[in-house]
Parts: sequence; structure tokens; C-alpha cells
Amino acid sequence: MKILEILTAKRELGTFGERAAEKYYRRHGYRTLARNFVGGGNEIDLVMADKNTVAFVEVKTRTVGHEHPNEPRPASAVTKEKQKAILSCAKWFPMSKTEGKRLRFDVVEVYVTDGKRRKAVRIVPMENAFHA
Repeated sequence: MKILEILTAKRELGTFGERAAEKYYRRHGYRTLARNFVGGGNEIDLVMADKNTVAFVEVKTRTVGHEHPNEPRPASAVTKEKQKAILSCAKWFPMSKTEGKRLRFDVVEVYVTDGKRRKAVRIVPMENAFHA
């Protein structure tokens, strides 16, 4: 398998997980403000909002049965460095969309089946996973 094919497959898995997480938030009354928002050279997977809150969301997707022994949970991939990058990126998000709202930093784990008919079998949202 070529490196480009590996990166493409990993990106497809990530995109699938981001869509599943976005659907989860929308079912819970949130609207999408941004997908893959880039600011200051960093990226945030989703920016979601309800009446009172803007959630900056990092999504970690894993295929069931392909867990890595050094990573007990997908959320463990959101290291202190990654948290700093997300916080830095959030500073670039338009203030007009966050004014008067509580800001929150979430991590969502999405577990999916393997194969062509991929399906999200478990979504684990972690609200306030880290703080500014």
C-alpha cells in the first residue's frame, strides 16, 4: 500500500467520524458554525453552537477491532500540545459568533465498523474535556 493511499484512508475515516459527531450534536439541538476551521496554522474539527454555548470539538475516530495497545482511548491522542493548538485556533474564530456565549472545548470519540458499509457504533462525547 502506498503512503498516499494510507493517508487517504485515514482521512476518509476521520471525515466519517466528524460527520457522525456533527449529526450527534445536531440531534442534541446544536447548529454547525464551522467544519475544519483553520486559524493561526491550526485546525478545529467542528465548531457547534446552541442558544448558550459554542463548543469547539476535536473528533477522534477509531475502527472497532483495530485498537492500538499504546492508546487506551481515542481521546488520549488529544495531548497537551494538541490542546494548545486547538486553543490557539479558537482565538482566530470570529468573535461575533461567540459573543455572549459560554465557550467549551469538547472531545468526541467515534467508534466505527470496518469495511465498505462503515457505521458508527458508538459515540462518546466528552464535554469540557479541557479548558482555556
